[in-house]
Amino acid sequence: MSTSKRAAGTIYDAEELAEIRTAVEAVCTELGIDKADTAGRERVASGIMRSWAAGRRTPLWLVHAGLAEAAQRQAG
Repeated sequence: MSTSKRAAGTIYDAEELAEIRTAVEAVCTELGIDKADTAGRERVASGIMRSWAAGRRTPLWLVHAGLAEAAQRQAG
């Protein structure tokens, strides 16, 4: 797990992007969000990216953040 101390909004390195992408794919698969559903995938990624920026970077935290964001957007 990367421990980069870069500020939020900076470019992610390859390892960080791979971890984020893995979480996005896991959440989208769980929720049945198709690769063509860019809006749905962006919602999931948004939650995951906020979790990452806040320092909650374990796979469980990332997946939880993606699921929570998708649920929040569906409810609202």
